[in-house]
Amino acid sequence: MTKRITIGFLTLFLLFACSCAPKASRAIRKAERMERREERRKQREYEKAKEAHFKHQAPKTKKMIKEDKRRARRLNRELKRR
Repeated sequence: MTKRITIGFLTLFLLFACSCAPKASRAIRKAERMERREERRKQREYEKAKEAHFKHQAPKTKKMIKEDKRRARRLNRELKRR
């Protein structure tokens, strides 16, 4: 009799534990997905603002910015090789 009660209790506990687990993981996945979407949205907004800032610069300044980017890329490549 005691074994049956123990087995029955254990079975109910396992069923309850198994039924709750997927809901929690779905909620976590949904939250992570929303967080990734928000991060991508922020990145797009940042890129748009950066591009708008670049467009408002004088031609001479634009040229200087491009040269600085090239110089930085070259320098970074050299530093990575060492």
